[in-house]
Amino acid sequence: MKARRLLPVLVALIYAVAFIIAFPPFNQPWAVLVFLVPFIKWAFALPRWRTFLLTGFLAGWAGWFGLLIWLRHIYPPWGWVGLALLSATLGLFILAWLAALRWAAPRLINTSRGRRVVALFALAGWWVVLDWVRGWILTGFLWLPLAAAFWKFPLFLQLAEWTGAWGVTFLIVLFNLGLVCGTGPEKLVSAEEIKQRRIRWPARIGAEILVPIILFSATIFLTLRLMGSKGRLEQPLLRVGLVQPWTPPWLKWDSTEQAETWRTLEKLSAPFILNETANRVEGPSNVDLIMWPEAAPPYFVEGAQTGSFRKVLNQFSTNLGRPILLGAVGESLPRFGQTVSPGLLDGVFLVRPGAGIADEVYAKRHLVPFGEYNPLRTWLPFLGKVVPLDEDTVPGTQAVTIPLNLSSGHTVQIGPLVCYEDVFPNLARDEAKAGADFLAVVTNDAWYGTGGGALQHAAHSVLRAIETRRPVVRCGNDGWSGFIDQDGDAFELEKVGHQIKTDWVLTAQGTTYFRGSGPLYVYTNHQFDGKQTFYVRYGDWFVGLSALLALAGVLAIRKWQRLD
Repeated sequence: MKARRLLPVLVALIYAVAFIIAFPPFNQPWAVLVFLVPFIKWAFALPRWRTFLLTGFLAGWAGWFGLLIWLRHIYPPWGWVGLALLSATLGLFILAWLAALRWAAPRLINTSRGRRVVALFALAGWWVVLDWVRGWILTGFLWLPLAAAFWKFPLFLQLAEWTGAWGVTFLIVLFNLGLVCGTGPEKLVSAEEIKQRRIRWPARIGAEILVPIILFSATIFLTLRLMGSKGRLEQPLLRVGLVQPWTPPWLKWDSTEQAETWRTLEKLSAPFILNETANRVEGPSNVDLIMWPEAAPPYFVEGAQTGSFRKVLNQFSTNLGRPILLGAVGESLPRFGQTVSPGLLDGVFLVRPGAGIADEVYAKRHLVPFGEYNPLRTWLPFLGKVVPLDEDTVPGTQAVTIPLNLSSGHTVQIGPLVCYEDVFPNLARDEAKAGADFLAVVTNDAWYGTGGGALQHAAHSVLRAIETRRPVVRCGNDGWSGFIDQDGDAFELEKVGHQIKTDWVLTAQGTTYFRGSGPLYVYTNHQFDGKQTFYVRYGDWFVGLSALLALAGVLAIRKWQRLD
């Protein structure tokens, strides 16, 4: 009896710990390959429904609470409340998957391996469908799909070019299921029968585990073939100077701190000033573009061409002799290239030396609830005291690419994304379809402290680079800043460093969170130039396939039950 009482605690603990350490900042991706195993094994022991589901919900809540602990820094002490509620909401998705597992388990005991393979595909598909749902329900929070655990090991992520990250997540869940169902007796039996018949695990290897292993191996083989031509086809696209000001976001709009914030941007951008002598060698000033993070300047960009801050930006870019791509808060006007309502936008602007701000301006499309707008302002006005937003940000309505003229005479198209927009694959797809040559992510994760938030955020850009086969350049207020190539290899801008790998980026043994700047090359692989990947063309087709697998699995299990 004592062991039975401790079993749910042990199962929940193993799940939560494995789930947490699989992702940044711990980066132990092997854990995501086994994190579901305790629940799967327990399900085949046929525990009471109430105990199983309650344990599953609490485990899911604890796992997400541990991963998102950095949210506590938002609007303290209300950040703790939001963290607990969001973790509970995400725990419901784990609960929905475990309910399907518990329903299927008794129906898979004493059945053939072929039937079990069908059922396991259905369960893996159900996980993908649930992930897709949390990407849009309640404005969407598609944070850390299971595929993101492999952001430091992109060898396992190349399938995303065809299926999106969904396909990798599917294989991870299938592997967890196969570890239990494919490494035991040919006929799965209940825990009581195991005890009576003295069945030892594993008795043999079955198709349930061989199938995901074969699929994983096929993706690795495909990757090795692609990487074989990488060295021959990669060429520099442009050189970017990243500026990471690490400005406390709660001080940026403080009237007593605005001048100092602007001076910080000036100081960090100064090494990139045009210098013809330095340009003859690979000096720090030899960059094609300077990049600032989200909402970098402490002033609004006016809609009118005669605006005073517009003139300041133009003069500063002219003095540097370099174009500046910056995230900034600006007035939303139709001339910015989008049909939007009057108000303020969280945008990306390109300032050109002597020419001012380009007409092509990107307005953030997916806004952060309670961060950039209050979705309950009308019904719950008291939330204004908790979420101090004087005015809601106006969302953009379409993808916009920004043309950048290089000194070589070529023009490249920049595909901007703001803040956590790189979490949503459809937004990156839109930029690739609009003709972007590379994706530029400007973000400000300084709200979340110096824990795992910025690193978890960066993991999503690796997925977007592989899905679209577009290089990604990220510039964060306090990190993660760096370059991700089309195969998902990530190179970070760090505090103190030396040049490596033909000067792709400055790197060092240091921290993500610092104030500094540095140049990096953006490389492109010519076999992907101007081409759209299968995923960019056809989108979330794999989600539809997963839904069909889940539905077919339910119908098949019910039919087998009637036949038996």
